Amino acid sequence: MPAMYYGDDAFATMLLTVSLSPNRAEYVRPLSTPEYRRILQRAGASSVGRLGGLLGVDISGLMQLLAVPEEEAYRIFTLLNRGVQLSYALEAFEQKGIQAFTCFDDGYPQKLRSRMEAGAPPSLFFAGNRALFDQPAISVIGVSGIKTTPEVRQSIEAIVLGAKELGFPVIAGGELGVSRVAEGLILEHGGKLIVAVAGGLQEHALEETVAKLLADGRAALLSVEHPESLFTIPHAIARNKIIFALSQAAFVFNTDGKRGETDALKNRLCNWIYAHTGCPANRALVSRGAVPFGALDLEGFRALSEHWKGTGAEQINLFDLL
Repeated sequence: MPAMYYGDDAFATMLLTVSLSPNRAEYVRPLSTPEYRRILQRAGASSVGRLGGLLGVDISGLMQLLAVPEEEAYRIFTLLNRGVQLSYALEAFEQKGIQAFTCFDDGYPQKLRSRMEAGAPPSLFFAGNRALFDQPAISVIGVSGIKTTPEVRQSIEAIVLGAKELGFPVIAGGELGVSRVAEGLILEHGGKLIVAVAGGLQEHALEETVAKLLADGRAALLSVEHPESLFTIPHAIARNKIIFALSQAAFVFNTDGKRGETDALKNRLCNWIYAHTGCPANRALVSRGAVPFGALDLEGFRALSEHWKGTGAEQINLFDLL
């Protein structure tokens, strides 16, 4: 894996937004995406003209350039002066096959830019074949702790086989259940895999199934969080936004109602969202415009794919009528 080169704007972005600790035990809290966008805009409108121009500026200079109070300028100054620590962290991750990219880098997924707009994460960690991120993809979504029935497994297999026919990667979330079933079926039948994790990117890359696909160049992993961070529900919500935004079509097999699916429908992060009828919690998604589906075989998948495999067609959801 070739080393990444970061310009001043990209490096400043990571300094401001990347956690250097997996448990967020930071001396100063990194900027959230909305906070970052505000500083990015103000830096662009200032005399330095760009975010990278803030590097090396003292606290009083930041107060003047960004029109922020001293306390906020101190926070920004402290974050921008983590260069040595960030460089060591990036080098250590690269040795493990993990790299970072930002909204200033050419490899940043274009679908995140276009669909999430200002909400797109400024910085991301990844491993594997990053060219997969800009390919049309299909996602399978589910939470851990819910039994995967034979019918669900058959439907996931149909999606995996259908995606392979189309040349699309399948996106999964890395959790036990639906996602792990999809990973195993891709290894068994062929195809390509993207795993957007809600923590533990480094650990997940070492799991046998994923490691084999990575070695074959058929997989990529993606995370907003520190590669050693643990799974949390807030991480899962942020992860699911990425999954929906990267997907041509998303198949939600089960949910606990807390993973941001309704927001994905409302904000059109994905044009075609399907909800499995075998999960009672999915009824709320159907009522908001998700397309219901039951047992799915390969022919059924092919029929569904006619709606979106080669067009910009969009489903109508309830929010269009509000």
